[in-house]
Amino acid sequence: MKSIPLLSTVTLVTMSAANASDYKNVYGQALQSCSSNGMALTGYTRNGYCVDQNDDYGSHHICIDMTSTTGGDFCSVTGQSDWCSSEMACHQDQSQNCQVQHWCVCQWAFASYTQNAGGCDAIQDVVCDAINIQALIAYEQQAGGSQKYQNALNCVMQKCGIQQDSSSYFNSLSMASNGNKMQVVARSMEFLVVAAVLAIVVSAFMVQRRRNSRRMDSNKEGLISHQTSSTIC
Repeated sequence: MKSIPLLSTVTLVTMSAANASDYKNVYGQALQSCSSNGMALTGYTRNGYCVDQNDDYGSHHICIDMTSTTGGDFCSVTGQSDWCSSEMACHQDQSQNCQVQHWCVCQWAFASYTQNAGGCDAIQDVVCDAINIQALIAYEQQAGGSQKYQNALNCVMQKCGIQQDSSSYFNSLSMASNGNKMQVVARSMEFLVVAAVLAIVVSAFMVQRRRNSRRMDSNKEGLISHQTSSTIC
């Protein structure tokens, strides 16, 4: 059963390709961790960063300070259970529990939160250097057909001090989007190569195992035949 640890190793190597250093925040700089020591560990992948597996759907990309009192409570406004004030595994030690403080929330839920809270001035603080630029890319792409997403885009830009009439900023969003797509394609190709190699290794292992099994059966038959012949003699 040597294929099981091999599979685990290959899976870990493949998933490690999606490093947080591959992602940018709303300033175009390296994405920072949303949670830190003393806080509950956040992130869709529970690594502290507002990223998901491949950013295919753009989900938990907005980092909110759940302890801030500047606006409506995120859980209450979005109609969720009160996990916002709960305790979960700590950022620095997952065997311990810590208070939820800085937390990555779904960008679509954030858009609804901003709308239902009564506008950008009525929401809790956001942590700008930990907000994945993919959120703004998604908002910008949807803004033409939805005022809610336009408002969410404007809100993040307002909170983070980004000029809303900056065409160069939106050009950088487009470049970041194209770069992210190339990263997704590259990671997909890496996964396919690793999967192919793994399939070959597992197949070779199974073939060798069958050969060994047939050889053992043959040896047993020879031994039985020898014992039978000895008995007759």
